[in-house]
Amino acid sequence: MPTRPGSATVSAPGDREIVITRRFEAPRALVWETITRPEYVLRWWGPSWAPVVTAEIDLQVGGAWRYVCRGDDGAEMGWHGTYREVTPVERVVSTEVFEGFPDAESVNTMTLTEVDGVTTLTTVVAHSSREHRDGHLQSGMEAGMQETFDRLDTLLAATGTPAEQWRRLAGQFTDVARAVPADRWDAPSPCEGWSARDVVVHMVEWMPAFLGGIDIAIAPGPDPTQDPVAAWEHLADAIQAVLDDPAVAAREFTHEHLGTKTVEHAIAMIMVGDVVLHTWDITRATGGDEALPADVVHEMLVGLEPMADTLAASGQYGPRVEVASDADEQTRLLAIAGRRV
Repeated sequence: MPTRPGSATVSAPGDREIVITRRFEAPRALVWETITRPEYVLRWWGPSWAPVVTAEIDLQVGGAWRYVCRGDDGAEMGWHGTYREVTPVERVVSTEVFEGFPDAESVNTMTLTEVDGVTTLTTVVAHSSREHRDGHLQSGMEAGMQETFDRLDTLLAATGTPAEQWRRLAGQFTDVARAVPADRWDAPSPCEGWSARDVVVHMVEWMPAFLGGIDIAIAPGPDPTQDPVAAWEHLADAIQAVLDDPAVAAREFTHEHLGTKTVEHAIAMIMVGDVVLHTWDITRATGGDEALPADVVHEMLVGLEPMADTLAASGQYGPRVEVASDADEQTRLLAIAGRRV
């Protein structure tokens, strides 16, 4: 099955079901994020003539979702439902109601499978009657679906750029920070002598200082010792603005340790990895979900493993931790960075 534009397939087995299948040349973890995080859904879902203006997602069993599209004439269309099953990175079962036909609720089962870096998305739409199934098929859904999936394909292809890397991984850190209970910010982190709050203070201090050294000014934000979440959000948004400005992102500079680099390359090389590792530090300190994106872990491990001895000698990380030869990739990456799982 091809992954090229317009390659989704639609079939109607039985009397009430529609089966939609599309392949994407991207890892499953990344596809999962782009279809379950509101900030991504806003960029690919829905018809081009009526872009999504609202994407609300409470991704848990019993949680609700709602998308609203708005046409050029201001008219709005809404879809909503509730989640019945959620297996992260693999499967979601949810109801769906197009608000223009509130009696035609369907139950949608979406699964993701990955083989050799190619992810297959399969959605089984189970309608309550053949009449509702046929009405769905005759609504023009296939043409709109092809266009929507093509936009998702384009978004997935762009995720390797520094701007999209930062949007994705800084966004995950933001989610983690927002979930920290107020009384856990002073919990000790894996970084010796640092609390969870200190981890944020560290990033809010060194990242603007580095950018200031190459003549990119980041306006001061909230005090991270008082409001670490707001301080981080201010910094993350400011760096995203730098990366989203082509003239600034592509500007070259020369650094005594990095050599000649573009601004976006420097951010991708030294800031993105720091965000990933400190995401784990915060979750370990505060009891959050410690799983890092598998595709990002793999890429970082491939890049850092040959440099492990050099990194250990640099003092940037703690001493390398010895782990079993069959340890998973996240454990091995964290060990290189001096983190003990």
